[in-house]
Amino acid sequence: MNNEEHDDLWRLLGEARKPSVSPMFSRNVLREVRDLRQERPGFVDWLRSHWQIPALAAFSVVVALSITSQLPEFAQQQPLPETDRLLVMAERVSESPDYLVISHLDELLDVEQNTLWLDSTAY
Repeated sequence: MNNEEHDDLWRLLGEARKPSVSPMFSRNVLREVRDLRQERPGFVDWLRSHWQIPALAAFSVVVALSITSQLPEFAQQQPLPETDRLLVMAERVSESPDYLVISHLDELLDVEQNTLWLDSTAY
């Protein structure tokens, strides 16, 4: 190792000015911090920080919609008079695919009753 280089380095370091902090350093830092312009958060940032309120509102809307969709249709309609109820039931029976079987069932029962009296060997 070359001691002459180290001696020169130590001599230069000895001549360097000592760092000193101004007594008004903290005041200056705080003034600069206050002077910085702060940006206002946008809608997405507001939602991110206040997510509970919109989430609760959305949940209540979903619950209300599910409850109203589960109500039966006839509860929302006015009650029909007796004659209209019979007509509605008759329309439902006539639209049923079993209607043809029901209409022929009466004929089959009539045939069965008549053959019972005509045939002595039946049953």
